[in-house]
Amino acid sequence: MGQSLLRTFFYGTLGLAVLISSVSAKDAKAITLDAVEDEVAVILRQTAMPKMGLDRLGSILTRCYNVGFGGPDNWAKVHSLRVSGQLTLEAGEFEFNSYQKKPHYLKMTIQGRRGAMQAGYDGDVAWQVLAPDPAAVEMDAAQARSFIHSAHFGNHLLYPYALGKQIEYLDTVPVDGAICHQIRVTLESEFQVDYFVDIRTYLECKTIMTDLRTGKVSETLAEDYIRESGIPIARKVVSSENGVWISTFKLDKITVNSGVMPWMFKMPK
Repeated sequence: MGQSLLRTFFYGTLGLAVLISSVSAKDAKAITLDAVEDEVAVILRQTAMPKMGLDRLGSILTRCYNVGFGGPDNWAKVHSLRVSGQLTLEAGEFEFNSYQKKPHYLKMTIQGRRGAMQAGYDGDVAWQVLAPDPAAVEMDAAQARSFIHSAHFGNHLLYPYALGKQIEYLDTVPVDGAICHQIRVTLESEFQVDYFVDIRTYLECKTIMTDLRTGKVSETLAEDYIRESGIPIARKVVSSENGVWISTFKLDKITVNSGVMPWMFKMPK
């Protein structure tokens, strides 16, 4: 399998959907925490769905949290997510399993004819096992940076006041027959993520991620949503990189709060 399969890990193949409403471009303002006092800032930075301001963009994010994610109470009840399904790559079809745990634990496994490949992040170390070599090794700096970005539990519109994050409304545009709001999140890690949200269903149709360091652009298309514990999850995700198809993932099974523990994400010895 090797590095060609590993790329599918690094660009957000999985994720929870976000819902959002419309806003006039002339009224949109980027959200940051610069003007908030320190004591309040500490609390807000650690809150996934804080109470937002009364400006237009703040009002939209409030609707996003309460409608899209089912509200803070439902979100607080979801601690981990386990999914399995079929991953189709140029090299063929593979069994795929993933564990995620708040706030940023991630472990993925691809099972192929030559054995299993794994990648994980335990909040400190990003690691991988590439078949047929059974030894686990730390990812290099570039791989680790991308994988850690994808390990974020949920959407990057959550935790809007996190350090180094900026959120802004850009436009309302057509996407594959749907009309979508384009919301941009710029992160301190130098990733820029544009979310395209269907104005009729309030579900995320497309995500475009730009690596501002390298210029690499990856895109995911999300389809066939279901809700688990009030959280929308796409059962089909198609990923591409610089306009070239990379993978198609179809979910077979989803389990919320399956008893996932932090030690499960540690690099194997």
